[in-house]
Amino acid sequence: MHPQGGGDTHGWAFDASKAPSIGCTLDRVRLRDVLLAAVLVGAACGDDDGGTVEVPCRPSQPAPYPQGIPYVGIHANPGSSDFVDCDSASAFEQVWHSLVGLAVVQPNTFSPDGNTVYVTTANPDPDGCRVHALSARDGTTEWCRTFHPTVVGSAVEVDADGFLYLAVLDQIVSLNADGSDRWATPIGTADPEGGLSGPLGLHFTPGGHVATVTNGGVVYLLARDDGRVLASYDIPAETGFVPPRALMLDLDIRMVAPDAVVADLDAIFGAGGGGGFLGAFLGAGGGFSDNTIGVSPRDELFVVGGGADPDHGAMIQLRIAPGPTIERGWHVPLVGGSATSPSVTRDGRYVNVGDGSTPGAILDPGSVRATVKGIDVDACDDNTDDDDHPQVCAPIYEMEMERGPMAGAPALDDQGVTYLWETTLRLTAFGPEAVDLRAAGPSGTLWEVALPDDLTWSAVMTVTRNHIVGTVTRTTVSDERILDIRFPGVAESFLAVVDRATGQLVFRAPVPDDSSATVTIGPDGSLYVGMLGLLSIMAVDTTPTLGIVRFAPTR
Repeated sequence: MHPQGGGDTHGWAFDASKAPSIGCTLDRVRLRDVLLAAVLVGAACGDDDGGTVEVPCRPSQPAPYPQGIPYVGIHANPGSSDFVDCDSASAFEQVWHSLVGLAVVQPNTFSPDGNTVYVTTANPDPDGCRVHALSARDGTTEWCRTFHPTVVGSAVEVDADGFLYLAVLDQIVSLNADGSDRWATPIGTADPEGGLSGPLGLHFTPGGHVATVTNGGVVYLLARDDGRVLASYDIPAETGFVPPRALMLDLDIRMVAPDAVVADLDAIFGAGGGGGFLGAFLGAGGGFSDNTIGVSPRDELFVVGGGADPDHGAMIQLRIAPGPTIERGWHVPLVGGSATSPSVTRDGRYVNVGDGSTPGAILDPGSVRATVKGIDVDACDDNTDDDDHPQVCAPIYEMEMERGPMAGAPALDDQGVTYLWETTLRLTAFGPEAVDLRAAGPSGTLWEVALPDDLTWSAVMTVTRNHIVGTVTRTTVSDERILDIRFPGVAESFLAVVDRATGQLVFRAPVPDDSSATVTIGPDGSLYVGMLGLLSIMAVDTTPTLGIVRFAPTR
């Protein structure tokens, strides 16, 4: 069975109490003002689309990405910075909800004309679709394809010619715009158990190549036209670094989780599935690298992975030289674990990375010092940083995490300012006054805020010129527990828009589940909420709805 997403909607998505002063009703307008009010309402609400308008978001993109497409891959851009260079709207209305029942782990992307949305999903049906092309207008399915379940960890990247690229098990695959096969290149080693052993996402380089890193720590550059391998670099073999310790969450979660949680995992990933994926998602899967490569406009590559021993990791800089070839640069020592994807500013000057994702930190956040590290690439390249060794780079700042390591990559704007959120599985450990969101950079902390109404941030952040977007979730606490960690009872989630300058919540609208992954922005300013529903899965009294929801801007 191949699920075909439709234009079905679930619930309302616009909070009238938070709407601008001009509404979409004339109930209280005096007769002599009807004409003027109609003009204003028409401008605010549009005539044909339920009050939605277009708020263009068409930033410049580096080749070979399509111009004017704001969200082009995992973490928004080749540098994985989660920053989109446009102004976003302050209010939104739900337009459609598609792919109900299918979990979305990575962000959706777009065709060069913006009319098609590409998204990968889990699917409990072994023969079910996992790569989908949807109409941006109404969410209906244009085509879908069946791939190995590991494709759920890859976003679909699209070049300016409209060709699609994705990572599947031990291959990088390219498709034509109609979903037909173009080429496939085997890289890495297929795991007999079907685990995450091959490439983990991809980005394009300034030279127009496909760059990826495998779970085993081998970096590849591939030609976009035919997929031939142009260069590779085996990080463990060249550096002597080894993988971090694994938590084996595929075993632990299913053995100790409540029946309701196991039932959700079965429904989403198939019978017996989901646990190993959650381990990799939290940075404790045991592979050398569990995160997407970061690509700098300076022809530098950044990879998070293992380190000198199983208890230490590193973020490694590699340089693309003519040929092309790949050469070793410096590295930043980390606590053992894959932490987060490196985030690189669009000019390549700054990089940040989350640290502290050890197996023990998941169950006991206080057992490690979790931080987000900011790095000045120029200082490290010139060896003028605080570490004299030319192959070791010292951060210029570290942001201490109060609730344990980040479960997603921190965002990074063009000035090197980091935006992050605090979260934990220990639901009762922090009160409502605890900091939820924070912005800090080379000049120090800019702001810290606690979200209202017992809300917790529950998605990777997307940062625009004026806002931060994602999801927030409010949970109750159940009596079910692992050791002293209590599972959520009910999870209630919302699309959230936050003022980038202050951290204050300016808009929210109900969504069926938390994103856990990323809320993206389209060329017309619409927001797309792809739902993994991690908190919904863990909540024993909530059944995940999943899928992807489009919200269009309103005035």
